[in-house]
Amino acid sequence: MALAGISRRATLALFQPSRHLVVSGCLPLKPWVLPKTVLHRRRPCVFPFSTAVAKPSAVTKPQAAASQKIKWRVIARIAYYVRIPFLVLSVYGIGYQQGIMDYSRDPEDTESKLLDTVLSSVGCTSPEDREKVLIAREGEWRHVLSKLRANHSLHHSQDDESYDETQRRMVMMQNASMVGEKIVKVAQSYANTQLMNAIKESTDRMPPEVLQDNERVYEALLKSDEVFLWNKAQKHMEGPWRFVLIPSHVPNAFVSEILPRRIFITTSLFEQFIESQDELALVLGHEISHLILGHSSDQNALQAGFRTVEILLLSLDPTEGLLSLAFMTFLASVRNAIGAVYSRDNERCADELGIKLTAMACYDTRAAARVFYKMHLQNVESGKESSSNKVGWGGLFSFFDSHPPSEERFRTLLEESGEENREKYEETSCASLKKVFLDALKPSDKEGR
Repeated sequence: MALAGISRRATLALFQPSRHLVVSGCLPLKPWVLPKTVLHRRRPCVFPFSTAVAKPSAVTKPQAAASQKIKWRVIARIAYYVRIPFLVLSVYGIGYQQGIMDYSRDPEDTESKLLDTVLSSVGCTSPEDREKVLIAREGEWRHVLSKLRANHSLHHSQDDESYDETQRRMVMMQNASMVGEKIVKVAQSYANTQLMNAIKESTDRMPPEVLQDNERVYEALLKSDEVFLWNKAQKHMEGPWRFVLIPSHVPNAFVSEILPRRIFITTSLFEQFIESQDELALVLGHEISHLILGHSSDQNALQAGFRTVEILLLSLDPTEGLLSLAFMTFLASVRNAIGAVYSRDNERCADELGIKLTAMACYDTRAAARVFYKMHLQNVESGKESSSNKVGWGGLFSFFDSHPPSEERFRTLLEESGEENREKYEETSCASLKKVFLDALKPSDKEGR
């Protein structure tokens, strides 16, 4: 039905999806909305009206395309940044797997290469020096002592310089292996005891329904940080140990995770600082404490995290590399400063456990602490420390030092020696160690012949 006042063709046009409504020779229903000129002329009128969906104008198409392009660019950039940590972990995993494969193919060759790397880190690089490296297995210090006795009886009347040097190194090796074996034994006992205590404390906190299921107990123990720490420490300590004496001008003693169950000691450490077995015991106890407390693993994980963050931040360089050099220097300084804070805390923890192990091994902890005072005196002489207990350059750059001041460590250990001393363990670990080592010191029938 046509609308009143509008022709049939105009009526049909209302229901067509055209862009405009054309009214031919007629008036609309509401003429008062039209201009007067239209009312008088009664000619075709065009009204902007359409029942079709409005199409986007030509102006909005480029804007939509640009918006879509920006969105995908942002998504691609986010994916680029997110993939960096995974790439770093992938490279690390590939290197780790390759190391396992190399070791499984030829363990002796791999250990030899790793040993060369460790020796080079303390300045033992020449073939002559490497031939002088002495290695004693756990329990072999008695054979070293027997060899010393034989050499002494053979050369006691000779003035041979080469013999004197060899004799000194043999004495160092004998002390290192004998003291090291005592420290290793008490460290193994300590790790086992702490693991048992951690398991007991964890099981005491478990509800009765968990304790009835061994599988649930095991899963709960795996989630305990204390159990994990001491279980890892026990695995690090168990097994036969070796003691390596390195001819080097760098005074140092250390334990390395890349060559497990080995204690490395340089000849310079003996020559410059070690005057008694008490001092040697504290140094070795300190180094093994790092291994027990997992400091090496934590430090490696921390450095790996810092490296990943550095790579991520460097990828954000808006100048495409122009600021990278300055940025890398700044990030390296931040990494070293933060790493030094953790390192100093680790050193204090290792000192605390080290003096405990020294006391458990029946050594004089008060006399042992003097080794750090001698280190302090040398650092003062070289300018690394000042007499006012500040570190190098008046303490301005002390936050970059990986170790606390030696004088501070000496005073702390001297104070702790009042609590941790051999009298405290006279009836426990000392009694068993004394019997074992006194029996071993007695010459065997074979030696007497």
